Amino acid sequence: MSNPVIVYGSKFLAEMLYYDSLKHPDFKIEAFAADEAYVDETGFYLGLPMVAMETITERFPPSSYDMIVLTTSFHDMRNREGMYTKAKALGYRLRNYISPSSIVSPGVEMGDNNIIFEQAFLGHRGHMGSCNIIRQQVYVGHEFTVGNNNVITSGCTIGGECRIENNCYIGLNATILNKITVSEESLVGAGSVVIRNTEPFSRNVGNPSRVLSYHKEGLKVNL
Repeated sequence: MSNPVIVYGSKFLAEMLYYDSLKHPDFKIEAFAADEAYVDETGFYLGLPMVAMETITERFPPSSYDMIVLTTSFHDMRNREGMYTKAKALGYRLRNYISPSSIVSPGVEMGDNNIIFEQAFLGHRGHMGSCNIIRQQVYVGHEFTVGNNNVITSGCTIGGECRIENNCYIGLNATILNKITVSEESLVGAGSVVIRNTEPFSRNVGNPSRVLSYHKEGLKVNL
């Protein structure tokens, strides 16, 4: 059996993960963690201890517990990188979670702290980095490449041989055609259909998608 797990981050996703994990034979959540300012004054969440990250190692040492880091929104992307680094620096092993109702095809390689929620499908011979969240009912085609720190939200369809770089957020029910690159820190809006490569730091909406704006200092906005 693997070590029990501490979940650090978003309560919304933590609750979702907790209830799905009850069906997982080798994944037991022991406690929740948050930065001290966000710890519930009761000291509990979903009936389990909720502990400040500043003191987490005293009660749940990394020699005996693993961790998962969870945040969800596009605006939290860079913050999640910092949380991931903090957990690593404390000595915790970051676990992957694959829902029992999801399918990860043979030959898929992945790093750590990837969370695959219910009824997702990952095609064969894919490569995934670390700290990605794949929400419910997502389809990712064969020979995909997903970098680090991405969120693919519920109902998305991503064609074969697509490349999702780092820090991207793909909104509800978006469709990305085969062999497309979603470039660094792109936002793909809900329901969008992406038929060409996105530009780095761009916000893309519509069918077919177009650049709505950019969100990095120095680039043009509101095109």
